[in-house]
Amino acid sequence: MKKIVLFYFSIFIFGCNVEPKNQESQSFFGEFLYYNDAAVLNTGQKIYGVVIDDDMFELYSYCEKLMRNQYDMVPVYIKGVVSKNNEEGWENLIKITSVDSLVNPRNSEIFKPN
Repeated sequence: MKKIVLFYFSIFIFGCNVEPKNQESQSFFGEFLYYNDAAVLNTGQKIYGVVIDDDMFELYSYCEKLMRNQYDMVPVYIKGVVSKNNEEGWENLIKITSVDSLVNPRNSEIFKPN
């Protein structure tokens, strides 16, 4: 009986330590910058690396219209999935799943791309 209880307890403990494979998108607000093949999102509390893919380039194309210079960070509302970075760079990465809106840094006007 003790072996059965120990077996189920160990399965329970192991199951609690496994991260979920199917993560849901979360909403983020932060300042986005893409420069020299690197993209970041600064939320004020954390800085995330952004996965460079088609969704990131779509966001950047919207941001380019609002930027004053190439170093200008644009406030954005996005949805994305956070994952750990196993390579050099930022500790956490965001894969953008959708772009909700952008804020024009000059006049605080909200721009909705979709």
